[in-house]
Amino acid sequence: MDPVLPAREAGGKDPMTHRSDNRVRRYDLVTPLIPCKDEIMAKFERILMSGSFILGEEVRQLESEMAADCGAADAVGVASGSSALFVALAMAGVRPGDEVITTPYTFDATMEAIVLLDAVPVFVDIRPEDLNIDPQLLEAAITDKTRAIVPVHIFGAPCDMHPIEEIAARHGVEVVVDMAQAYGSYYDGKPVGAYGRLNTVSFYPTKNLPGIGDGGLVLCRDTDDAERIRRIRAHQTVRMNGHLYTGWNSRLDEIQAMAIRVRRGRFEDEQRDRDQVAAIYDSHIPANHRVRLPAGQGMKTAHHQYWLRCNERSALATTLDEAGIDTAVYYDPPLHRHELAEYCRVSGELVQAERAGREVLILPIHAALPFADAERVGDLVARHLAATVDNP
Repeated sequence: MDPVLPAREAGGKDPMTHRSDNRVRRYDLVTPLIPCKDEIMAKFERILMSGSFILGEEVRQLESEMAADCGAADAVGVASGSSALFVALAMAGVRPGDEVITTPYTFDATMEAIVLLDAVPVFVDIRPEDLNIDPQLLEAAITDKTRAIVPVHIFGAPCDMHPIEEIAARHGVEVVVDMAQAYGSYYDGKPVGAYGRLNTVSFYPTKNLPGIGDGGLVLCRDTDDAERIRRIRAHQTVRMNGHLYTGWNSRLDEIQAMAIRVRRGRFEDEQRDRDQVAAIYDSHIPANHRVRLPAGQGMKTAHHQYWLRCNERSALATTLDEAGIDTAVYYDPPLHRHELAEYCRVSGELVQAERAGREVLILPIHAALPFADAERVGDLVARHLAATVDNP
């Protein structure tokens, strides 16, 4: 797509102040809002004068649209992606003492939601090609205490859902999917939200479909789950599977829902630009250094982040930093090395998660990143890898 905004010029903007500088930034939270600003401000004034601030028509419309987008029967807006995880696990019947199998290579919120329910996170290793949970290791981790499996579509790459669902069904285990980074991703030709009993969504401002603050959503295969979640998010208790779940405040407000809906209207254009940045990187970076999706047709990553492997990660990060390019390291150390690990169990060796923690580097990718900047980043990475003979 040809550039249409001033921000497409080479160089970045400070993500908070929109100040021009010469660095290639990992995020630009302001430029994508410029085409939406007038619409957001007009709708904000309408909401302000309506007196309907929480769980109103904007929330109801967002829930309906997200369910349709993601192939779900219903959707329920909640206060954050973290809250979505907590309530989804509760709806899956997770109780104190239960075990929940998940990946150690993800954000803390996945583990925290399990621990907050007084359940036990059980970590299994990831696959090197996509950094997602390895389905081949799941059965060895299942015990008579296992209540659920929580795959995480890390950085937007879809987990291999067919074997995960088959294993879960064979053992009578629920599948609750953390798709905080994967709105816009597809597995076997369907939106990733079409798999699993429940999927959790985050609208944090850095996500592909962002709000202007915190917000989350639970996608439900069963409308009964959705109705129970609507009770819990508004301080009402729910009794299920012989356990009483306490309600709390997890309501999505109208302003967030409105802003998310406005951004949703531009999502396809922004996703095309993000995909183009990723394609530029792919053209420069050898395949053995970057993501490889599950085999089959209809697989697509939303490119929430663009990662590559590098044995000498710090050297590459320094090279890029000196050239005015921001990078980041995620999930180093993995969750089984965190303080909360005393509440967790590890199944097998987590060799690939440890390796990813040491080797993975995140490059800039967002809808406002100038393609010329992406070419420069890709070229610098390729030249660095060639000069160092780096083979992960």
